[in-house]
Amino acid sequence: MTKKKAKAIYRYVGLSLTALCFALSYLYRPYAYSHHLNDFHLSDCYTSLFGVPIIVCLTQAFFREESEKWSIPKNILYAVLFLLAWELVDGLLAKRMDWVDIVASAISGCLTYVLYRIFGFKNLKEYEDDQQECP
Repeated sequence: MTKKKAKAIYRYVGLSLTALCFALSYLYRPYAYSHHLNDFHLSDCYTSLFGVPIIVCLTQAFFREESEKWSIPKNILYAVLFLLAWELVDGLLAKRMDWVDIVASAISGCLTYVLYRIFGFKNLKEYEDDQQECP
């Protein structure tokens, strides 16, 4: 595998998850609300659950050259912090804090890190070397 192939995989996963979020927005959320489903707030927080992997994948796919110093674990941390800051600003402007989204963002960061450790490009020597060079 090459760096180009790794970036293509990140691009495919990131864009697929983005499309899934749009589909859930237009199909699942209205269905869950209209049928009063008890889905444990999934219809409210799926954007926060998918937000971290979307940010990480799209950043790795499209902005890798500009962010060479960012390792994927740092990218995951920055994505979680970005989503937490987004929720805090939204809470200040809307005067209502959405704790479910904050918890979902933290859980998403943990799950994304676990998935990275399991499925990361360990057999891609150049990509792994780039990750280890980061301070």
